[in-house]
Amino acid sequence: MTGSPPPVELLREVRALAEDLHPRLHPVSVRVRLSGSGPALASCEVWTGDGDALLAHRADLPAAVGATMLDLERALVIAGYVYDLTPDGRPKYRYDNRGGLYTLDVTRPW
Repeated sequence: MTGSPPPVELLREVRALAEDLHPRLHPVSVRVRLSGSGPALASCEVWTGDGDALLAHRADLPAAVGATMLDLERALVIAGYVYDLTPDGRPKYRYDNRGGLYTLDVTRPW
């Protein structure tokens, strides 16, 4: 992944998240909502599995607001997270058209 680095504060929040999450919280998903029709993010939430295999909201990443999905993807990779890619090499987001949310499942750094 080349190009400009992600916003510094976003990278800081993503790195802190890796340190704060308990290793047994799995899976980890990042949910984003776009702001209108442009590339800027309106929200970014982190959800994790719990002992009952249910997803629960764990944190917001306020520094992602106004950033782009590409900024978030770069911050995740720099912080050591990995995620699945589509056959054409793009991050494999799931889209919920009822809520307008994009969800990316990530594997946390060990």
